[in-house]
Formats: sequence, structure tokens, C-alpha cells
Amino acid sequence: PGEARLKVYRIGDPLSLSQVLPMLSSMGVEVVDERPYELEGLEGQSAIYEFGLRYGEHLPSGSRELFQDALRAVWDGFNEIDGFNGLVLGAGLTWRQATVLRAYAKYMRQGNTPFAQDYIEDALRGNVDITRLLVELFEARFDPISGDPGQEEVVEKKILTALDDVASLDHDRILRSYL
Repeated sequence: PGEARLKVYRIGDPLSLSQVLPMLSSMGVEVVDERPYELEGLEGQSAIYEFGLRYGEHLPSGSRELFQDALRAVWDGFNEIDGFNGLVLGAGLTWRQATVLRAYAKYMRQGNTPFAQDYIEDALRGNVDITRLLVELFEARFDPISGDPGQEEVVEKKILTALDDVASLDHDRILRSYL
């Protein structure tokens, strides 16, 4: 439980661990081992890299696809390497949903919030139920397909109720800023 293997199939130059490890660490996993296998008999240089990953908690259902998509987005340059990627496994969000939360954090930072980005990331990762509700509220409010105005009010009430149980005053301020 909490452990998985990641295989990367590579054609071309070998992978640089200095490039790969920050990507994996930003996803909230610990890389415990790496096993490279060079493939022979092919036209070009090819290898399979197998990484042993450890996640401190039980992996949520559907985490394999969410993790793969988020890692691919980082690899292809569509996503940043930071702690918001930890919300993919921590809160079960897609990398695009985590990107929305990242954008709001950067907006708050421009508005002179006293909180650093890593502290904002910690507040969201430490309150994953509220984080999921914030994403649900964003989607209810701005998704043209769903278009259910009543859903927005229901989710907002759930968030306000959940905020009463937040232990840290700073986390409460951060989460209310998102709201």
C-alpha cells in the first residue's frame, strides 16, 4: 500500500535524473529507487526506466491516470513543477484543476497576500476536502456545460460549513481568499 512502479519508455538520449526527480517530487511522491534497462537490437538508442515510488498515504482510486496525465503535462511543458502538483494525488484533482488553483495563488500573490506560495500549497494540501469543494465551486460557476446556478449556492454553503473546522487561522484566511 502506498507504493507503485513507474515505467518510462525512452527513445533517444538517456534521461537525466536531475530533470526527472524534481518532476516526481512535485507530485508528492518519494522516489525510492531507479532501474534503467537499455534495449539492444533497435535502430536508435532506447531504454526503459523503472522508478519505485512511495506515497505516504493510500493511493486514491483513479490515481494512476491522474498521475500519468499530470506528469506528462509537466514533461511536455504545459504544467509547472511546484507543490500544486501534489494536489493531483492528495485531493484527486486533474492537473488542469490544480493549475486553476495555482493561477489563483499567483493572483493573490500579486495582490500582496502575506502568504508565500509554498504556504498556500500547504493550506490546500492540508484541507483537501475544502480544496475539492473550491474546484467544484469554480466549475459550477464557470463551466458553460453544467450551468446549474443552484449547484453553486449548495457548494458555497458546504465550503462555509467546512471552513468552521479549519484548525489554522492562516489556512482559514487562505481558503477564504480562494472562496
